Amino acid sequence: MISSGKIVFFLGISYVYASSLSAAQLAAQQVKGIVGEPFTFPVVIPNLLPDTEINWRYGTEDTDWPIARIQNRKIVAVVDERFKARLQLDNVTNSLRINNVQTADSGFYQVEIYKEIYLKKIFILSLYNVAPVPRVKKGSERGESDCVLLCSVENWNNTSLSWQTNGTTLTQPTSRHSTQLDLSHHQIRGVNATYRYTCVASNPVSNQTITVTPSDYCPLKERGGHTELILRVLVFIVLTGVVIAVCVWVWKKGNAQDEDRIDETSPASRQTPISQLSTSKTSPKQM
Repeated sequence: MISSGKIVFFLGISYVYASSLSAAQLAAQQVKGIVGEPFTFPVVIPNLLPDTEINWRYGTEDTDWPIARIQNRKIVAVVDERFKARLQLDNVTNSLRINNVQTADSGFYQVEIYKEIYLKKIFILSLYNVAPVPRVKKGSERGESDCVLLCSVENWNNTSLSWQTNGTTLTQPTSRHSTQLDLSHHQIRGVNATYRYTCVASNPVSNQTITVTPSDYCPLKERGGHTELILRVLVFIVLTGVVIAVCVWVWKKGNAQDEDRIDETSPASRQTPISQLSTSKTSPKQM
């Protein structure tokens, strides 16, 4: 039967281990990398004696798995197959570089030196894809005098979107797949007509932007445009009616003149009237 003293001893050891682990995690340096690119841990390791060993460890929750051993500024052993052909030393800092880092490489890394100097440093590596390129399109209008620009991204995980102009942030970064910018009519005309607005897609390791001019998406509409259109239509109708009426009048007048000419040149108009003939026949008897 385990005595109460041993139980207290084991509990004390567990508490000390848990406390040291928590302290180690709190002391760890947060570092970030880009998926597909090389990453070098930010630590400077001095030139040491040839027999000095430098050990690098890795773990998803704790640095308990050795991945590389370094002696005389050379990697003499790579324990983890996953890192083979991807590890090398930085020529300036003697730190460890991982080429073509992948999301699965995220986790805890630790470097240890126990000879000549004592060095122990822990890193927590987080890896992200490059931020996606944003796209802009015209959003749903809320009125004739409004311009709505909608900015969106695909694969928006860990990505924030915001709108800026002239170095001023117009909308707070939001972690959604889209964000919109509402511009009133007076904001995109006059002195502001040439203003350009930038949508920024950002994550912890990169930014992507697209800059647009609102008038390319929302053509300006002048006030009273409908009234002016109606007036133009009415003027056109009136002028068209006048032209048609003049044409009809000219056509009728021309027809009437043609009829008068026909009457004047017809044979009937050249015959002597019967009354004149009878008068001419009786005139000799009267002599």
